[in-house]
Amino acid sequence: MSFFTLLRKKLTEFKYHYYGLFIIQEVRADRFHSIILQYIERGWELSGDYNEIEDAISQWSCKLRKGTSTLVCEWDENIQGSFIGPERIVCGLGQEFCFTANNAPQ
Repeated sequence: MSFFTLLRKKLTEFKYHYYGLFIIQEVRADRFHSIILQYIERGWELSGDYNEIEDAISQWSCKLRKGTSTLVCEWDENIQGSFIGPERIVCGLGQEFCFTANNAPQ
């Protein structure tokens, strides 16, 4: 692992720890969109560019907000979907939908 790759990894880990963020990664497309739609039905507000999976769009992100809580939803066709947010929100999502929440990207 090169010096710059290691440095970027450590800075990312520090950022997640400092802001108390957790992440769920590699969520398949059908489950990813289903979860977003369920959160919208529960009263979360959507901001940003939410897109169903299309051939023309390989990367996008949006945010779900409720009160002071924010959940960042990111899609990349290479690594699939991910959810990033505060520990209590992401760990709750992980328990509800049987995902593993990590305290930094893997």
